[in-house]
Amino acid sequence: MIKGQPAATDEVGLALAAIGSGSVDEMKGRLITDRITVLGKKDRAQAVAALPAPILRHRLTEGKLFRRAETILNQVLQVHGRGGEVELFLFQDDVPSATLWKGCVLALSDGLADPLYDGELAGIFRHELGHSYFEDEMAAASRAKDARAMRVVELKCDAVAIVSLKLLDYAPTLYLKGLQRIQVIKRRKSLSSGILQSHPEPVVRALFSQRFIRFMS
Repeated sequence: MIKGQPAATDEVGLALAAIGSGSVDEMKGRLITDRITVLGKKDRAQAVAALPAPILRHRLTEGKLFRRAETILNQVLQVHGRGGEVELFLFQDDVPSATLWKGCVLALSDGLADPLYDGELAGIFRHELGHSYFEDEMAAASRAKDARAMRVVELKCDAVAIVSLKLLDYAPTLYLKGLQRIQVIKRRKSLSSGILQSHPEPVVRALFSQRFIRFMS
């Protein structure tokens, strides 16, 4: 247990206990399921239209960065049998951000996509897509205003990202490196860290990632 962080360490333990140990394929079977809502082209169009106006106004639909991000997203989707189910929406913004919008649009700022290496970006994509598998759990935690339960879900999404990188033949440690690179960018730009009560602190995510990688046989 980390001195001074018993609650945080408990969150790591809860997430690891819920996931279990085993081979990468066993982890994939437990974490990445087909029990998700699959939305169609019409749903994606409606989701895009519902994006905040500042994001809509700054959409990027061509160029080297867009092609690279789209290729990486498609690789991530294909490895889990979700090709064509999520649309990339790249937009111009210095603030590094990525979110799965309404379950079918990956809204990504160029301020995040540009500085990350391919494997780091693939990990960030997979974390966001991982929320698809824990929607009910996160919704229940949100209704109960249980911040700890929400942080445990975030760690489970971290596990999805790490397993996915392994399946894509990337080093699983690249996910954590991507998170750390984002924090460096935010500090350099004097941006808020963006750490919410519902998200684990960076040191907790680092501890979880290190332990989870050891759990994979």
